[in-house]
Amino acid sequence: MTATGDGQPRIVSVQMLRFVAAFAVLAFHAEIFAYYLGQFRGVNLERPGFLAAGGAGVDLFFAISGFVMVVSMQPVFGRTGARRHFLVRRIVRIVPLYWAATLGLVAWRMRFAVPPDLASTLSALAFIPHPLETAHGRMVPPIEAGWTLNFEMLFYALFAGCLASGARSTVLRVGAALALGVLAGALLPLPQPLAFWTDPMVLEFAGGMALALVYHAGTRLPVPVRLAMAGAALALILPDHAGLLPDFPAWKRLLTWGVAGWLLLAATVLGPFTLPAPGLWRLGGDISYAVYIVHMPLMEVVQTVWRHFRWPYGALGEAVFVTGTMAGSLVAGLVLHRWLEKPVGRWLRAVAEPRSG
Repeated sequence: MTATGDGQPRIVSVQMLRFVAAFAVLAFHAEIFAYYLGQFRGVNLERPGFLAAGGAGVDLFFAISGFVMVVSMQPVFGRTGARRHFLVRRIVRIVPLYWAATLGLVAWRMRFAVPPDLASTLSALAFIPHPLETAHGRMVPPIEAGWTLNFEMLFYALFAGCLASGARSTVLRVGAALALGVLAGALLPLPQPLAFWTDPMVLEFAGGMALALVYHAGTRLPVPVRLAMAGAALALILPDHAGLLPDFPAWKRLLTWGVAGWLLLAATVLGPFTLPAPGLWRLGGDISYAVYIVHMPLMEVVQTVWRHFRWPYGALGEAVFVTGTMAGSLVAGLVLHRWLEKPVGRWLRAVAEPRSG
């Protein structure tokens, strides 16, 4: 195992899963944007329902996040300043790119579309769930994919607050806090944003943390068992959930896509895993966050331009839109990672942690 510049482990199989999760979400959203572009142009095209399964990439991300937090903190547990170290690394990793993309999208909408209200924008920058008027009151920020970051930042805050001298005690504390929150959400009519934050999805982080403990205990599974786990995960993911999105029942999502995320993660980390071109998979994992943040703004811009010029649209146009925006998102993610995310992250870490810089 090696480490990234931001202190995260670069287990090749985890990097591969990061990229797969980002790519699945990318394909899922490309189909949605393409479909509604067709609706605007008066074209009804068939929707491949299996692409809705790309939404499971989010659940896989949550499992990976829980796993990575424990693994990356393993050398730091019990040390002086561990809590500060963790928070600095998380903030530097998540905040700069997301803020830049959010403000860029808001500026675009102020000129070419309906801008989000000030409360929604400020709430997004603070990672506080808030209903967005331009999204029919749904609990999403201006970059709609950013709703997942509201869960991520909650998890990071709990992890830092529950940080103990060892991995096991930390995992137990965080897991208990998440479980109590979900229980409160199930039993009480909580107001927002508490109702949002107590969604059963947050337990997906706990599963990832538990797998990190199993991984560090030295547990390794034979290949047939891991293949069976991966097969079971696909069986849980692939049924057509298109009719359930975006209102996928919370517990059903946890028990299908959430469990699938744990199974895929376990199948890849609990045993040897050889990938061709490991350097490319590492790179794919490295750019996955940038791809995740930039893809919806890029698709919105392309969709707006297409609608403005009233370019012809049909099956071929849909294919061009989907492949073009997906490829563009990957390129944009690479550019942002190399020339914004990495240099800004290095500078901020040097400022916040001068001794380690």
